[in-house]
Amino acid sequence: MAGSETVSRNLAAWADRKKAALHALGEFYAAKMEGEAKRDASWQNRTGAARQGLFGKAETRESGLVVRLAHSVEHGVYLELKNQGKYAILDPTVKRNAGDFFRDAERVIQG
Repeated sequence: MAGSETVSRNLAAWADRKKAALHALGEFYAAKMEGEAKRDASWQNRTGAARQGLFGKAETRESGLVVRLAHSVEHGVYLELKNQGKYAILDPTVKRNAGDFFRDAERVIQG
């Protein structure tokens, strides 16, 4: 059918632009959450390794976009879970940002 190849190419290009924009949004929120977590972590610094080891990362996978906030030190799990989560920083930071992220992602998709 005449023009169908052009339509297919244009649609693929549109999808690629949306994926790139969503990945950039994910990188923005990963960096934002990393900064907030490093700033707001309530534990006492002893070596500084736990605070420095907090990181945010965005990855585009076959299944979709993954925005991660995590510890890179082994004792990070204890900071998150001990004392009924008194020193947890990952979950509160993600929850605080999730609504804004999804709102912005919807704008990217619709825009």
